[in-house]
Amino acid sequence: MQDALDLIRNAGLKATPRRRAMIALFRESLRPLSPLEVQAVLKAEFGRCGLPGIYRNLETLAECGILFRLAGFGRERRYAICSGLSHHNHHHIVCVSCGRIGRIDECRYPDGMMVGGYRVLSHIAQFEGICPACLSETNNGNHDS
Repeated sequence: MQDALDLIRNAGLKATPRRRAMIALFRESLRPLSPLEVQAVLKAEFGRCGLPGIYRNLETLAECGILFRLAGFGRERRYAICSGLSHHNHHHIVCVSCGRIGRIDECRYPDGMMVGGYRVLSHIAQFEGICPACLSETNNGNHDS
């Protein structure tokens, strides 16, 4: 948790009780969460908990590099904890079967690289696949999908 709190403070922000609770919730979750799911859990702990504040805090934690917003879940936003918690450029892979998140450190397009005449300033890439556990279940004939 300390590494996440350091990232918040380095961004000039406060490590409020709600932000701490959100970080703990995502660290315990094995899958991405929607803002509504986060709100339901935080309401139990804090009582009143408005959705606009949930969205603001989720985006703040994403800007700090603690969470990342997943693409491809329709119109509903989903967030997950960013493994490794660093500003080092990395990407994520999402298991389409169970929702588990993995980290990919290899990147062919480092910031500063020229691509098609453009200088890359930053980028986001998200991969989808099947995690080792789900592959194992599939190969053993125990998986329905």
